[in-house]
Amino acid sequence: MRTPRRLLGLLPPWGAPQKLSWGEQNIFHTAKRYVAVTTTPPVIAAGLLLLVACGGVGGESGPSAVVPAAGQSSTPPPALETTALPPASVIPSDTVSVSQSVFSPVTTISPPANPSPSLAPSETSFSQDGRPLIARVNGQPIYLDVYQKQVEQTEKALVEQGIMAQGEIGEAQRAQLRANVLQGLIDQVLIEQAAAEMGVTVTDEELEQSLHSVMGEDVVSLEQWLRINNMTEEELRTMQRAQLLASKVVAMVSATVPTVAEQVHARHIFTVDRAKGEALLERLQKGENFAALAQQESEDVSTAANGGDLGWFPRDVALMPPVVVQTAFALSVGEISPLVQSEAGYHIIKVEARENERPLTPEMLLYAQQSAFQAWLAERRAQAVIEHYPSQ
Repeated sequence: MRTPRRLLGLLPPWGAPQKLSWGEQNIFHTAKRYVAVTTTPPVIAAGLLLLVACGGVGGESGPSAVVPAAGQSSTPPPALETTALPPASVIPSDTVSVSQSVFSPVTTISPPANPSPSLAPSETSFSQDGRPLIARVNGQPIYLDVYQKQVEQTEKALVEQGIMAQGEIGEAQRAQLRANVLQGLIDQVLIEQAAAEMGVTVTDEELEQSLHSVMGEDVVSLEQWLRINNMTEEELRTMQRAQLLASKVVAMVSATVPTVAEQVHARHIFTVDRAKGEALLERLQKGENFAALAQQESEDVSTAANGGDLGWFPRDVALMPPVVVQTAFALSVGEISPLVQSEAGYHIIKVEARENERPLTPEMLLYAQQSAFQAWLAERRAQAVIEHYPSQ
């Protein structure tokens, strides 16, 4: 049986190189990888997503202080693993509507709900070695030149990916893109600081293994890629170490998410017309078969052919209107709901079965893990002391 998200046209094509909604592109792959947009580095991916959302198109040493590699060109290094850092701002899927089914008639992209808190901008600050800073995160510096380089690479990626032609980025979009790049750097530092608290590390052996195919089998291509992307080999190593570290943190946070949940299997009949909905409900009350009537009369093209089948879904991770979920869980098995209204229109719902502990599908588990990581990162942001400095 198909899952609700696939049934409703909401299941993201994992890793597909397409112009997708914000929610679809912020895919949460735990343990093995966390990929934002195919192999696009995370800070660039976040910048691209935020630009689309804005209407452009439909201690002072160690890895944390040197973070240039997270924002390089969209062209991936040859044979490099696609493990990536989390995007700068991950938008919860329930803030995104995708115009592919009756459950999501309007595409709406909201700004990040939990940006990092910050102190008021102060005078330009410099590190002990004289390098200007763009921000500090719990006292840890983010260098201005690193930030500027990532902004430039992000704009370059916009053109390379065909999202925007050269010269089409307006000042408003550029300002938003810069803010998102900075948020990505802040989040990266927060994750690395959390890793230190958790005792999470990346061994030299792990790093060498992840880079073996790049550095040992295709040196010429690697050198070309580094030259094209204005990176050094050391910067590439720094990037990959940070990515591996973030992957471990994501896996630890995700491990707390239950893999089973109470779920219901339901069907629905949908219409945008209230009078029609009332008439259909009356026919059901007179004994007509729910699945047959849904097949004949439901206006949800994604479910009508299957008798309005919504599949199995839990309370908290189903990507459908809350009123539909709430109504379904309030019904007994075999019971038919009254006419209920969502933002899309009117629904009649029938529960076919219920299980108290049913395993989540891989897609639902990924969504639950994504939500857990979002909450975890939001808490880290709220607890952090973030200082922003002018970027002149």
